[in-house]
Amino acid sequence: MDLTLPQQVYLCAYAFNKGKFPATLRQFRGQRVRAAALAELILSGQAETDGRRVRALGEKSPTDSFLASVWEELHARAPKKWMALVHNTAHKADEPIENQLMTAGIIEKKAGRTFSLLRGSKVVLRREGEARAVQQALRTWVTATPDPSTLSLAQVALPVIVLESDATMGVVLDRSERRKYKNALDELAKKFDREIPGLRKALSNSVLSSRAVGGGWS
Repeated sequence: MDLTLPQQVYLCAYAFNKGKFPATLRQFRGQRVRAAALAELILSGQAETDGRRVRALGEKSPTDSFLASVWEELHARAPKKWMALVHNTAHKADEPIENQLMTAGIIEKKAGRTFSLLRGSKVVLRREGEARAVQQALRTWVTATPDPSTLSLAQVALPVIVLESDATMGVVLDRSERRKYKNALDELAKKFDREIPGLRKALSNSVLSSRAVGGGWS
């Protein structure tokens, strides 16, 4: 299965050492999924930005249902600021991605009581191959690329979006690894900012503002 960038971001939240999607990662995953969708629309030439606002391009929506919903949101309105696009409906972003991955047989949702304070069904990974491949690709691009500037923007986008601002996404790279490869991460972030200015800052601000209200939406 060819995974979209939002689907890849979602699967990067699976902790293989714990055998689960840690409930704490739900807090900020929605923002990352939204940011990934916006990045993919720009990568595909279906949106553009001036660094502050984003607008849709073209008249044909993407074939992927989640990307199409974000594109239609852009298409229906005047150019919108990054922060509003990343943040305002992030709490609704997980469900459509989960539905796609369930349809593909990659995950399963199990109803029932959980011990987490966060709401939602328990999500179980049914096919490990896709998640392992995505996480290994991210690790390789960060830890084994002599010159990060040689990576494509599509390759750069995954580690930048997954690792921005929040160390709890350290299921792929832990804190010590993030320190060890700080220069590589900085180079990836710089390339991302040159190509899609404003998006990484909006993601960071969204995570910080959500932290201030305990991970929710004000």
